[in-house]
Amino acid sequence: MSDRTSTDTALARQIAGQRTVDIDRLDATARRALGDALYPVQQLIFHGPEKEEFLDHVMFPDAERNMVRLYLDEAGATVGFCAVHRYRRKLNGRTYLVLRAEAGLHPDFRGRGSTYWFGITRALRQKLRHPFTPLYYLGTLVHVSSYHLFYKYFPKIYPTPDRDMPDRVRDLALDLSESFHFPAVDPSDPLVRDAGWTTIETPQEAVLSHQDNRLDVAYYRKRNPGYAHGHGLVVLVPLSWPNLAGAVFRRLREVISHKVTGRRPHL
Repeated sequence: MSDRTSTDTALARQIAGQRTVDIDRLDATARRALGDALYPVQQLIFHGPEKEEFLDHVMFPDAERNMVRLYLDEAGATVGFCAVHRYRRKLNGRTYLVLRAEAGLHPDFRGRGSTYWFGITRALRQKLRHPFTPLYYLGTLVHVSSYHLFYKYFPKIYPTPDRDMPDRVRDLALDLSESFHFPAVDPSDPLVRDAGWTTIETPQEAVLSHQDNRLDVAYYRKRNPGYAHGHGLVVLVPLSWPNLAGAVFRRLREVISHKVTGRRPHL
């Protein structure tokens, strides 16, 4: 799963409130109740999965750390969420920490970058707490807009149209992907996985999806032509200090630029 937010900000409604929930502090009953409340929002964003699969991914993953931020409208109703999970994997005698996320907003509230800062903040906190353990974000991105966000803000992601993917990085991405049990769609390109989730596009996202003059969009569509059928492109993002600093800087630069011009920054 992946965060998907509209690339158009003209009609985006303002989120009125936020609430962060430590999933690990909830008992099974409370986790299920929270998942039941979030599932209708999820259905506005993706086709699939069934509720039990959604609960397994978001509320009951086999991760060692789980947090979720809820986004609220003026009446206090939940209109979106961003859940971040930390996994520990040991490969070839080395320990890795892996962040994964599920996020989404009601279509009326997309476009203000609301989930971006929560994800970055969680990554920075994990990096501070585990400075000597390799930390990565691993996504199985099922829409062009998700890939566009990572490409736009992070100086270094894999795979990318800008540089070759080193064999060691490709091997790591594949080994980590195998540990999350999404099967490869075609053995000729094992970085494309069958996620089973398809994105419900907004009109603005549909426009982005066909902007093949954008290098990243054309690359994603070429690598993952079956994204409309629930196929996801595996993306590995090193959460190193330079890469995190670059993502923060690029986002802040965009916010400042758009304040000067009077236009809202968007994701």
